[in-house]
Amino acid sequence: MRTMCRNWLPFLGLLLFPCLVMAQDLSLLVGKTESAVSPTTGRAWQVEFREAFGRYLAASVSYVNEGHVRDHKRDGLGAQLWGRVPLFRHQVSLDFGGGPYRYFDTQTVTGGGFVNVSGWGGIASASTTLYTKSPWFARFMVNHIYVPKNLDANTYVLGVGYHLWEERPEEPVKPGEAPQTDESKRKTTGDEITLSIGQTVVNSLQDQKGFAGGVEFRKGIAGYIDWTMSWLNMGNVKVNRRNGLGMQIWLVDEYFKGRFPVGIGAGPIYFIDRRKNSPGGQGNPGDLAGLVSLSAAYFFSEQWYARFHWNRVFTFNNTDADLFLAGIGYSFRE
Repeated sequence: MRTMCRNWLPFLGLLLFPCLVMAQDLSLLVGKTESAVSPTTGRAWQVEFREAFGRYLAASVSYVNEGHVRDHKRDGLGAQLWGRVPLFRHQVSLDFGGGPYRYFDTQTVTGGGFVNVSGWGGIASASTTLYTKSPWFARFMVNHIYVPKNLDANTYVLGVGYHLWEERPEEPVKPGEAPQTDESKRKTTGDEITLSIGQTVVNSLQDQKGFAGGVEFRKGIAGYIDWTMSWLNMGNVKVNRRNGLGMQIWLVDEYFKGRFPVGIGAGPIYFIDRRKNSPGGQGNPGDLAGLVSLSAAYFFSEQWYARFHWNRVFTFNNTDADLFLAGIGYSFRE
């Protein structure tokens, strides 16, 4: 458990001090992956949350899906520190960043099987951002992903993004920057309960899919910090039939006057695999795994909201899985 916590602290720490942040943006980028040691290319996509500390420094957390190249299906989470070079009266920004990269790789093995391999590498990036007079911007990014004793890869992605500040200032702000907000008004998350359904995708060569569902109870324990307990039905697929109880600590923030909360969470999940408990099943049906999640919600009334979850269950026996869940929730906040 201590090792699991150490693995994810670099990513969670980025959001610990939001009061120091001057601008925050969220972008979605798509493109391709290539590797010098593989003759094939794959489709790549990336979601990035970037925080600017003034004009010349920024930090980011990103999810990178490197797609499928020969013998590898890999994705990961990266945390980066960026240097920024504003150009053309701040309408364009050239940024150069680097940092650690936690990867998850489904690799083929001799005989047609596969293994789920995870570990640490590095990511170095360069991006060009074109700002507009609106909150929308365009961004092109090149990533070099270095993984010792694995596959080095380059991704080339292009997409759009949106500034997440809550209020427009009375006086104009330069593109790429955001007004200061009153952090003292930030409230702790109220008690929430969410019912969700969706799909499980097993990280295997065949990407087996199945129904997934869950119930989550969320409670704010401090400003920007939530605690959740969730029951997850991870589907009935060919390789497993799991139900589990997970607990996570979240770093969260709210935008658009509290209507759009987002967060990243991590913690353990204990699950029962009923295939191992069925006639002919082998092994202990209970097991402990890690659970990492990204979440976003939208409040369409004072208490009711819609929430989307992406959950990665990473195990120690080559049965990793992704759960994509969407649902409706109720908040007991004042």
